[in-house]
Amino acid sequence: MIDPTNTTIGWIGTGLMGMSMCGHLINAGYRLTVHSRTKTKAQPILDRGADWAESPQIVAGAANIVVRMVGFPADVRNVYFVPQGSLQA
Repeated sequence: MIDPTNTTIGWIGTGLMGMSMCGHLINAGYRLTVHSRTKTKAQPILDRGADWAESPQIVAGAANIVVRMVGFPADVRNVYFVPQGSLQA
């Protein structure tokens, strides 16, 4: 069963939509590890208790569930397939 006591969520992409969704997860008690191209964009959710990861690979390695909220095909490739991408974890 997925619940805040046994599930860590990894989140990649903390833009407008991602930030809102992360906020709901924090409010529900989930532990989050997040990554965004710019750490400053993630700062509001970090201030609320999320952990920062330096790469998508680190996010994927730290989480039971990984959500990727990125907009363009090149961004998707960079999240999945680069040497520090989430598929490397």
